[in-house]
Amino acid sequence: MDAGAQLLRARVEKVTVRNGRVECVHVSEKGYHRSIPTHIFVNAAGPMLQKVSEIIGLELPIFHERHPKVSMRDTLGILPRHAPLLIWEDSQRLTWEDEDREILAGSKETQWLFNGLPSGVHVRPESGPESQNILFLWPYDLEPVKPTFPVPIPASYPEIALRELVTMLPDMKICLERMPKPVVVGGYYTKTKENRLLCGPLPIDGAYVLGALSGYGLMAASGAGELLAAELSGSTLPEYAPAFTLERYENPVYLKMLQDWSPTGQL
Repeated sequence: MDAGAQLLRARVEKVTVRNGRVECVHVSEKGYHRSIPTHIFVNAAGPMLQKVSEIIGLELPIFHERHPKVSMRDTLGILPRHAPLLIWEDSQRLTWEDEDREILAGSKETQWLFNGLPSGVHVRPESGPESQNILFLWPYDLEPVKPTFPVPIPASYPEIALRELVTMLPDMKICLERMPKPVVVGGYYTKTKENRLLCGPLPIDGAYVLGALSGYGLMAASGAGELLAAELSGSTLPEYAPAFTLERYENPVYLKMLQDWSPTGQL
Protein backbone atom coordinates (compact mmCIF):
# COMPACT_ATOMS: atom_id res chain seq x y z
CA MET A 1 0.00 0.00 0.00
CA ASP A 2 2.98 2.33 0.57
CA ALA A 3 3.52 2.40 -3.20
CA GLY A 4 -0.07 3.44 -3.83
CA ALA A 5 -1.46 0.03 -4.80
CA GLN A 6 -3.22 -2.81 -3.02
CA LEU A 7 -3.36 -6.41 -4.26
CA LEU A 8 -6.80 -7.93 -3.80
CA ARG A 9 -7.32 -11.60 -4.69
CA ALA A 10 -10.96 -11.72 -5.71
CA ARG A 11 -13.33 -12.48 -8.57
CA VAL A 12 -14.72 -9.65 -10.70
CA GLU A 13 -18.49 -10.11 -10.67
CA LYS A 14 -19.77 -6.91 -12.23
CA VAL A 15 -18.65 -3.56 -13.59
CA THR A 16 -21.06 -0.67 -13.25
CA VAL A 17 -21.12 1.48 -16.38
CA ARG A 18 -23.19 4.66 -16.38
CA ASN A 19 -23.55 6.99 -19.36
CA GLY A 20 -20.88 5.02 -21.19
CA ARG A 21 -18.32 5.39 -18.41
CA VAL A 22 -16.88 2.98 -15.82
CA GLU A 23 -18.07 3.89 -12.32
CA CYS A 24 -17.55 0.90 -10.05
CA VAL A 25 -16.07 -2.61 -10.00
CA HIS A 26 -17.79 -5.26 -7.87
CA VAL A 27 -15.73 -8.23 -6.64
CA SER A 28 -16.26 -11.24 -4.40
CA GLU A 29 -13.93 -13.32 -2.27
CA LYS A 30 -15.02 -16.32 -0.20
CA GLY A 31 -18.60 -15.07 -0.05
CA TYR A 32 -17.59 -11.52 0.82
CA HIS A 33 -18.67 -8.85 -1.68
CA ARG A 34 -16.97 -5.52 -2.13
CA SER A 35 -17.59 -2.55 -4.41
CA ILE A 36 -14.65 -0.43 -5.56
CA PRO A 37 -15.56 3.02 -6.93
CA THR A 38 -13.26 3.75 -9.87
CA HIS A 39 -13.28 5.28 -13.32
CA ILE A 40 -10.59 2.92 -14.65
CA PHE A 41 -10.95 -0.80 -15.32
CA VAL A 42 -8.17 -2.79 -17.03
CA ASN A 43 -8.93 -6.23 -18.41
CA ALA A 44 -5.63 -8.14 -18.31
CA ALA A 45 -7.14 -11.54 -17.56
CA GLY A 46 -4.95 -13.70 -19.81
CA PRO A 47 -6.93 -16.70 -21.10
CA MET A 48 -10.03 -15.33 -19.34
CA LEU A 49 -9.86 -12.13 -21.39
CA GLN A 50 -13.07 -12.89 -23.28
CA LYS A 51 -15.02 -13.88 -20.20
CA VAL A 52 -14.10 -10.67 -18.39
CA SER A 53 -14.93 -8.62 -21.49
CA GLU A 54 -18.41 -10.11 -21.49
CA ILE A 55 -18.97 -8.59 -18.05
CA ILE A 56 -18.94 -5.14 -19.66
CA GLY A 57 -20.85 -6.32 -22.73
CA LEU A 58 -17.95 -6.51 -25.18
CA GLU A 59 -16.64 -9.28 -27.42
CA LEU A 60 -12.98 -9.26 -28.39
CA PRO A 61 -11.59 -10.70 -31.68
CA ILE A 62 -9.51 -13.37 -29.96
CA PHE A 63 -9.25 -17.15 -29.72
CA HIS A 64 -7.33 -19.64 -27.58
CA GLU A 65 -4.97 -22.53 -28.30
CA ARG A 66 -3.99 -25.22 -25.82
CA HIS A 67 -0.21 -25.60 -25.40
CA PRO A 68 1.09 -28.42 -23.16
CA LYS A 69 4.77 -28.99 -22.41
CA VAL A 70 6.78 -31.86 -20.96
CA SER A 71 9.62 -31.87 -18.45
CA MET A 72 11.68 -35.07 -18.44
CA ARG A 73 15.04 -36.25 -17.11
CA ASP A 74 17.70 -36.73 -19.78
CA THR A 75 19.86 -39.11 -17.75
CA LEU A 76 22.01 -40.01 -20.77
CA GLY A 77 22.91 -36.39 -21.49
CA ILE A 78 21.67 -36.58 -25.08
CA LEU A 79 20.91 -32.86 -25.12
CA PRO A 80 24.02 -30.91 -24.04
CA ARG A 81 23.42 -28.64 -21.06
CA HIS A 82 24.81 -25.68 -23.00
CA ALA A 83 22.38 -26.20 -25.90
CA PRO A 84 20.16 -23.24 -26.85
CA LEU A 85 16.44 -23.48 -27.53
CA LEU A 86 16.09 -25.80 -30.53
CA ILE A 87 13.08 -25.66 -32.88
CA TRP A 88 12.35 -28.06 -35.74
CA GLU A 89 10.61 -26.26 -38.60
CA ASP A 90 9.92 -29.09 -41.05
CA SER A 91 6.57 -30.86 -41.17
CA GLN A 92 6.71 -34.49 -40.08
CA ARG A 93 5.33 -38.00 -40.36
CA LEU A 94 5.82 -40.01 -37.21
CA THR A 95 7.37 -43.46 -37.36
CA TRP A 96 5.78 -46.37 -35.51
CA GLU A 97 6.64 -49.98 -34.78
CA ASP A 98 4.55 -52.52 -36.70
CA GLU A 99 2.56 -53.57 -33.63
CA ASP A 100 1.76 -49.97 -32.67
CA ARG A 101 0.90 -49.10 -36.26
CA GLU A 102 -1.68 -51.89 -36.43
CA ILE A 103 -3.34 -50.80 -33.19
CA LEU A 104 -3.40 -47.10 -34.04
CA ALA A 105 -4.60 -47.63 -37.60
CA GLY A 106 -7.59 -49.57 -36.30
CA SER A 107 -9.09 -46.59 -34.48
CA LYS A 108 -10.57 -43.47 -36.07
CA GLU A 109 -9.40 -41.51 -33.03
CA THR A 110 -5.73 -42.25 -33.74
CA GLN A 111 -5.58 -42.53 -37.54
CA TRP A 112 -4.53 -38.87 -37.71
CA LEU A 113 -1.14 -39.91 -36.32
CA PHE A 114 -0.26 -41.27 -39.78
CA ASN A 115 -1.00 -37.99 -41.55
CA GLY A 116 1.45 -35.23 -42.30
CA LEU A 117 1.87 -33.30 -39.05
CA PRO A 118 2.99 -29.73 -38.40
CA SER A 119 6.46 -28.52 -37.51
CA GLY A 120 7.41 -26.74 -34.33
CA VAL A 121 8.77 -29.18 -31.75
CA HIS A 122 10.82 -27.21 -29.19
CA VAL A 123 13.41 -28.46 -26.72
CA ARG A 124 15.87 -26.85 -24.34
CA PRO A 125 17.77 -27.75 -21.16
CA GLU A 126 15.83 -26.88 -18.02
CA SER A 127 17.37 -25.42 -14.86
CA GLY A 128 21.12 -25.15 -14.29
CA PRO A 129 24.15 -27.12 -15.54
CA GLU A 130 23.82 -29.71 -12.76
CA SER A 131 20.24 -30.55 -13.73
CA GLN A 132 19.33 -33.48 -15.98
CA ASN A 133 15.94 -32.06 -16.96
CA ILE A 134 14.91 -31.05 -20.44
CA LEU A 135 11.74 -29.23 -21.46
CA PHE A 136 10.02 -29.95 -24.75
CA LEU A 137 6.71 -29.33 -26.47
CA TRP A 138 5.08 -29.87 -29.83
CA PRO A 139 1.99 -27.80 -30.75
CA TYR A 140 0.52 -30.33 -33.16
CA ASP A 141 -3.10 -29.55 -32.22
CA LEU A 142 -3.86 -25.86 -32.67
CA GLU A 143 -7.64 -26.00 -32.97
CA PRO A 144 -9.22 -23.09 -31.06
CA VAL A 145 -10.62 -24.17 -27.69
CA LYS A 146 -12.54 -22.66 -24.81
CA PRO A 147 -10.24 -22.27 -21.79
CA THR A 148 -11.03 -24.66 -18.94
CA PHE A 149 -9.09 -25.43 -15.79
CA PRO A 150 -7.30 -27.61 -15.03
CA VAL A 151 -6.06 -27.68 -18.61
CA PRO A 152 -7.12 -30.98 -20.26
CA ILE A 153 -4.06 -32.71 -21.73
CA PRO A 154 -4.26 -36.08 -23.54
CA ALA A 155 -2.43 -38.87 -21.73
CA SER A 156 -0.68 -39.70 -25.01
CA TYR A 157 0.83 -36.23 -25.39
CA PRO A 158 4.28 -36.93 -23.83
CA GLU A 159 4.95 -39.91 -26.11
CA ILE A 160 3.67 -38.18 -29.25
CA ALA A 161 5.81 -35.11 -28.55
CA LEU A 162 8.82 -37.32 -27.78
CA ARG A 163 8.42 -39.15 -31.10
CA GLU A 164 8.58 -35.83 -32.91
CA LEU A 165 11.62 -34.87 -30.83
CA VAL A 166 13.36 -38.04 -32.03
CA THR A 167 13.23 -36.60 -35.56
CA MET A 168 15.45 -33.73 -34.42
CA LEU A 169 17.52 -35.69 -31.87
CA PRO A 170 17.67 -39.31 -33.12
CA ASP A 171 19.50 -40.54 -30.01
CA MET A 172 16.34 -39.76 -28.03
CA LYS A 173 14.82 -42.88 -29.58
CA ILE A 174 16.15 -44.91 -26.67
CA CYS A 175 13.73 -43.01 -24.41
CA LEU A 176 10.80 -44.48 -26.33
CA GLU A 177 11.76 -47.94 -25.08
CA ARG A 178 11.59 -46.84 -21.46
CA MET A 179 10.41 -43.28 -21.19
CA PRO A 180 11.50 -41.42 -18.04
CA LYS A 181 8.54 -40.29 -15.96
CA PRO A 182 7.33 -37.03 -17.52
CA VAL A 183 5.88 -34.01 -15.77
CA VAL A 184 3.24 -32.47 -18.02
CA VAL A 185 1.81 -28.98 -17.59
CA GLY A 186 -0.10 -26.75 -19.94
CA GLY A 187 -1.69 -23.41 -20.59
CA TYR A 188 -3.32 -21.36 -23.31
CA TYR A 189 -2.10 -18.98 -25.96
CA THR A 190 -4.65 -16.18 -26.27
CA LYS A 191 -4.32 -14.69 -29.74
CA THR A 192 -5.73 -12.36 -32.34
CA LYS A 193 -5.97 -13.49 -35.96
CA GLU A 194 -2.77 -11.68 -36.90
CA ASN A 195 -1.05 -12.63 -33.62
CA ARG A 196 -0.69 -8.99 -32.59
CA LEU A 197 -1.53 -8.12 -28.99
CA LEU A 198 -4.37 -5.91 -27.76
CA CYS A 199 -3.34 -2.90 -25.70
CA GLY A 200 -5.29 0.29 -25.20
CA PRO A 201 -8.75 1.75 -24.62
CA LEU A 202 -12.03 -0.09 -25.13
CA PRO A 203 -15.27 1.47 -26.46
CA ILE A 204 -16.40 2.16 -22.87
CA ASP A 205 -14.83 5.26 -21.31
CA GLY A 206 -12.38 4.19 -18.62
CA ALA A 207 -12.14 0.56 -19.77
CA TYR A 208 -8.86 -0.77 -21.17
CA VAL A 209 -7.45 -4.07 -22.35
CA LEU A 210 -4.02 -5.66 -22.21
CA GLY A 211 -3.90 -9.20 -23.53
CA ALA A 212 -3.64 -11.65 -26.42
CA LEU A 213 0.13 -11.83 -25.98
CA SER A 214 0.04 -15.32 -27.46
CA GLY A 215 3.28 -17.25 -26.89
CA TYR A 216 5.51 -14.19 -26.54
CA GLY A 217 4.17 -12.85 -23.24
CA LEU A 218 7.46 -12.97 -21.35
CA MET A 219 9.19 -11.07 -24.14
CA ALA A 220 6.51 -8.43 -24.70
CA ALA A 221 4.88 -7.98 -21.28
CA SER A 222 7.19 -5.24 -20.02
CA GLY A 223 6.84 -3.16 -23.16
CA ALA A 224 3.08 -3.72 -23.30
CA GLY A 225 2.72 -2.74 -19.65
CA GLU A 226 4.71 0.43 -20.23
CA LEU A 227 2.55 1.27 -23.24
CA LEU A 228 -0.67 0.86 -21.25
CA ALA A 229 0.76 2.85 -18.33
CA ALA A 230 1.45 5.71 -20.72
CA GLU A 231 -2.15 5.51 -21.93
CA LEU A 232 -3.55 5.55 -18.38
CA SER A 233 -1.33 8.39 -17.19
CA GLY A 234 -1.95 10.61 -20.19
CA SER A 235 1.68 10.49 -21.28
CA THR A 236 2.78 10.92 -24.87
CA LEU A 237 2.20 7.67 -26.74
CA PRO A 238 4.69 6.23 -29.23
CA GLU A 239 3.68 6.41 -32.87
CA TYR A 240 3.16 2.64 -33.02
CA ALA A 241 0.52 2.61 -30.24
CA PRO A 242 -2.49 2.50 -32.65
CA ALA A 243 -1.17 -0.78 -34.09
CA PHE A 244 -2.21 -2.56 -30.88
CA THR A 245 -5.57 -0.96 -30.08
CA LEU A 246 -8.95 -2.58 -30.64
CA GLU A 247 -9.82 0.32 -32.96
CA ARG A 248 -7.51 -1.09 -35.64
CA TYR A 249 -10.32 -3.47 -36.60
CA GLU A 250 -12.45 -0.48 -37.61
CA ASN A 251 -9.89 0.60 -40.19
CA PRO A 252 -10.88 -0.68 -43.69
CA VAL A 253 -7.26 -0.54 -44.85
CA TYR A 254 -6.17 -2.72 -41.94
CA LEU A 255 -9.01 -5.19 -42.50
CA LYS A 256 -8.02 -5.49 -46.15
CA MET A 257 -4.44 -6.12 -45.09
CA LEU A 258 -5.63 -8.91 -42.77
CA GLN A 259 -7.12 -10.78 -45.72
CA ASP A 260 -3.63 -11.29 -47.14
CA TRP A 261 -1.79 -11.52 -43.83
CA SER A 262 1.30 -13.71 -44.10
CA PRO A 263 2.07 -16.45 -41.56
CA THR A 264 2.80 -14.98 -38.15
CA GLY A 265 5.81 -17.16 -37.38
CA GLN A 266 4.19 -18.33 -34.15
CA LEU A 267 5.30 -21.84 -33.22
